[in-house]
Amino acid sequence: MDNDDHRESKTFVHPTLNGLLGIISFSTRIPVNRMVTIEDMASSVVIWPYVGLLIGIFGAILAYIAHILLGLNAMLTSVLIYGFIIWFTGFNHVDGVMDMGDGLMVHGDSEKRLTVMRDSMVGTGGISTFFIVASLTLAALASIPSQFLIQSIILMEFASKFSMITSMVIGKDDTRGIGRLVKSGINSKVLLILVIINSLIGYLILGIPGLCAIIVSVCSGLYLAHMADNKFGCVTGDIMGASNEIARVTSLIMLIITFNFVI
Repeated sequence: MDNDDHRESKTFVHPTLNGLLGIISFSTRIPVNRMVTIEDMASSVVIWPYVGLLIGIFGAILAYIAHILLGLNAMLTSVLIYGFIIWFTGFNHVDGVMDMGDGLMVHGDSEKRLTVMRDSMVGTGGISTFFIVASLTLAALASIPSQFLIQSIILMEFASKFSMITSMVIGKDDTRGIGRLVKSGINSKVLLILVIINSLIGYLILGIPGLCAIIVSVCSGLYLAHMADNKFGCVTGDIMGASNEIARVTSLIMLIITFNFVI
């Protein structure tokens, strides 16, 4: 039996309250006063996209207050939403984008890139990568038609978390990170089932545009996993975080494109 088969045979999918609370604690600033183990989180990793829905709902509430009740313009509303979400999620995924950008700037083998990516200092590559991702996100959010803004915010966080676990499943294991341990709660077969379920949820939220946004988020996660395997030799926690941020903007852009055809 090869390593991949052995890994998949150990997959244990059993969502629990402890696992849910652990993922919420890891993904947000919501305080969870409960002891949660890595095993709890691993068995519940399939819940992660639905925690994204929760994050999106908080962002949607802010959008409703800012844009509908207070009448703030699209760009200012977008800045408030994006700023709130990256703050609410503890800046974890933004850090991943910046670290990945630094790693990609390095000339050398995968081990050298990994060393730079794990360094606590942020360089030009990291700052530039974050600037590009943040600028595109703000521009895309501001371009969403106002009648679809609430649903789009919820969907973008759902899609971004789904992309994150997609990259985790498809990419090679990082032997030094906790991603390898959490990965035991999902495999490619479970991921395929989630693609079907989450595509249906995307369709229920925003019809064909929502379905397309979920598909694009999966493609984004697949691409990041492929790139990480080639450049770094594995998918690290930073790559997962980068996948979250990049899938957010790619799903928004796909929504804008499909809105042009559907409405």
